[in-house]
Parts: sequence; structure tokens; C-alpha cells
Amino acid sequence: IKMYFFVIVFAAVYWIIYGNWIGGCLMASLFLILIYSISRCKKEEKQLKFKVNVQERIITQGDMIKITPEISGIHPWKDDYIFEVEYEMESKFHGTKIKNRQKVRWNQETKDVFFTERPKECDSLIMNVISVSWEDLTGIYKVKKQLNQKIRILVMPHAYELGAMNEKFQRMDSKEQGFEYDGVRKYREGDRLSRIHWNLYAASRDLWVRKSEDEMEENIKIGISFQNVARDRISDYFSVFYTISLFYTDLGIYQEIYYGNHRFLLKHTEQYEELFTDIFEQGMSEISADVSDLQMVMMDDKIEDIQKYLYDMEL
Repeated sequence: IKMYFFVIVFAAVYWIIYGNWIGGCLMASLFLILIYSISRCKKEEKQLKFKVNVQERIITQGDMIKITPEISGIHPWKDDYIFEVEYEMESKFHGTKIKNRQKVRWNQETKDVFFTERPKECDSLIMNVISVSWEDLTGIYKVKKQLNQKIRILVMPHAYELGAMNEKFQRMDSKEQGFEYDGVRKYREGDRLSRIHWNLYAASRDLWVRKSEDEMEENIKIGISFQNVARDRISDYFSVFYTISLFYTDLGIYQEIYYGNHRFLLKHTEQYEELFTDIFEQGMSEISADVSDLQMVMMDDKIEDIQKYLYDMEL
């Protein structure tokens, strides 16, 4: 009733001023639609529940992050809603923040709605969803709803297969089949004769000695440093480290990883998530000179193809 009354009054005023009753009705209807559309948008702003989900929170650099909105609380009064999502990608390792906007089309019958990000560098990222906005029916009014949702995403470096090294170890294993290999190592100058494994010597004609208790727990010490690595090659450097470290892990060799003032004891592949998260969150500094027997991960900065570099390193 109020709407009809508004149209009649507005049309009457328009007819008195311009002498056009039909024009008055049309103008009044347009204003009425605009007012209704704006009021509905404001109501939707209070009712809308908007949340984003990430299908995989651990990915490899260069892979796509698939981000799926979860929308409820409103009922479409037109065919589709076009939501514009504003978010910020914060890099914990590189210390950068990049704002971005992406549009998604949604209605209640839509099942697969998503937008994507594709990180080019390994990092620990925080996706901060800032706001979502959409327009009313007329396209004149735009409403924005503030959000405060944070999602952590770990971007792992690439790891490559060290095929040549695996073949070498397989050949070694085939030669040593039948030997009591566990708990022994090759003879070194200075080892006591009483520790020589004479049965293995008779079988292989190589000198082997029984490991001491301390040697059984000995780890490889690996150091990570960016001292001679260019800023745009850091992800390549991490790929070199990750490939080498995975190779040791697959062989069952424990590693002490040193980066800055930190030491991480790596025993299982499940620990890489924790290791890289800690590196990216804590940052890097120079390693203490007090660490002995440290094997530093090196990378020739002139190498363009990391996979070829690792293959040449194997040879």
C-alpha cells in the first residue's frame, strides 16, 4: 500500500510540474525499485555468511591453490550474484604483502564455485580474506561486508628424483647381499684389528669393522645458507636441498639440519612440513662457525636448469 501511495504521489507532482502523468509514473517506479534494491542489499549484508576454504593447505611451488567460497544466509532474487572477494597474501619468509581481488559467480544451484592463486616461490603464506562486495539489482549501489578470516598455506619446494644415485646404491646392495652389513662400516686407518669383521672379509675380500655405539647414532650434518645465492634463486636452492635431503631420508639416514642458530633433527619424511614451516617462519641467518663436520648445500647460481644441475651433481 505504501509503495502504491508513493507512486501516485510522485506521479501527481511530476504531472503538475511537467504535465506528463505517464512520465511521472515511470520515474516513481524507478525510484521505488532503487530504494527497494538498496534496502534489500543492506539486509543481505547482515544475513550473508561468507567463508573461504582451501582444498590443500600444503602444495608445491607452481601448483594452483584452489579456493572455494562457502556462501549461505541469503536467497538469490536474480539469476546470479557476482561477488568480488578482496584478500591479501602475506609472505612470512619474504616479508611481502600483496592485495588482490577476484570475482566469483554464484547462485543457490551452483555447486563448483572457486577462484585460484598460483605461488611461484616456496614460502609460508597467510591468506587474509578482507571483504566481499556485490551490487544491487540496478548496478548503482554496491554493498561491502567486512570479513576477518586467515588461512595458512605451506608452499613446498620442488623435489627431483636422483635416479643415477639410486642405481648406484642398488648395485652396491646387490653386491653386498648375503653379508651381515648392518652395524658395520668400511675399515679406516687407525681402527683396531679386534673390531675387524673377519667373516665379511672372507666373503668380500674387503675390510669391514663393527661400528661402535656412538657411530650407530651418528648423523649427517647439513647446512643451509644463502650467502652466495641470489634473491630470485632461493626457491631453486631449496629444491636442491630438498632433493638431497629426501635422498638421505629414503635411505634411512638421519640428518641434522642447520640454518642460522637453529638445529633440526630430521628422521622421517613427515617432518618436512615442520622443517620448512620453521625455516619460512623464523627466517635465515648465517650458521655458527662452531659446528663441525658440516656439509653445506651449494648451488651454482649460473645454472638455469636445476634438474640438469642435480643430474650433473649425481655423475
